Amino acid sequence: MIASPVFVLSSVLATCWASLFHLLFGKRLLDLLLFWFVGIVGFLVGQAMADIIGLRWLTLGQIHLVEATLGCWIAMLVAQCLKA
Repeated sequence: MIASPVFVLSSVLATCWASLFHLLFGKRLLDLLLFWFVGIVGFLVGQAMADIIGLRWLTLGQIHLVEATLGCWIAMLVAQCLKA
């Protein structure tokens, strides 16, 4: 079974953002797992919202980079605030 390129690239980008967020704000290894999961979900929610609304600011193929990245970072910030 082959994963779609959109899914793979979205997962890689969300993983990179989660790693950067953990580098800046994380304290434990378990935080990395939390930020990774929440980052993936936030990235997908941002992507879906951009598709629904029809925004086309900066895209890479079918991936809405700005909107998905914002969704990812907002989700990780909320997780960071709720974690404490």
